[in-house]
Amino acid sequence: MPIIEVKNISKKYNITHQQGGYVALRDVLTNVFKNPFQFAKNKAKQAIGKAGKEEFWALKDINFSVEQGEIIGIIGPNGAGKSTLLKILTQITPPTTGEIKMRGKVASLLEVGTGFHPELTGRENIFLNGAIMGMTKKEINAKFNDIVEFSGIEKFLDTPVKRYSSGMHVRLAFSVAAHLEPDILLIDEVLAVGDADFQKKCLGKMEEVTKK
Repeated sequence: MPIIEVKNISKKYNITHQQGGYVALRDVLTNVFKNPFQFAKNKAKQAIGKAGKEEFWALKDINFSVEQGEIIGIIGPNGAGKSTLLKILTQITPPTTGEIKMRGKVASLLEVGTGFHPELTGRENIFLNGAIMGMTKKEINAKFNDIVEFSGIEKFLDTPVKRYSSGMHVRLAFSVAAHLEPDILLIDEVLAVGDADFQKKCLGKMEEVTKK
């Protein structure tokens, strides 16, 4: 049985366009001082009458499944809907149509800083994320040293994450997500923030996790 099933997923956004040309500032001021109430009334009518709406389909009729142990990459140009699909899979945004089935614990790493409380330290955020995933304090403690060592931010562990650089955020976030052993790990382009060595390290860890 697939660990992820996506059936006929589509996502629509309604985009509002304000139509109409520009008016000289001199003419605007003249009309305001001449009859301010009539000016306001006319502007309201223009806003209602000239605003147009356009339907934009970020995704349309997407179907796929992922088996346990598989690593799937989604590629495409900017605006193709890659990030939108991941946000639907992580339930950040709902699909317009379609159905998704996710079987197991899900961890995600979509944007720098996502899932971390900025006022808490790195140490506290490790336990927070573990608790969110349903792990006990004992289970998190068993993984704690591995998480810290992999991230390479030992010196900053008791510093609030709001003072972390983007690279430090990504290091800790990936380490937490990978070591807490989710059944499904969803990652966007956020790893591009890390250096080449860390990216290679992350790919190795993902391969290791899929073999378990």
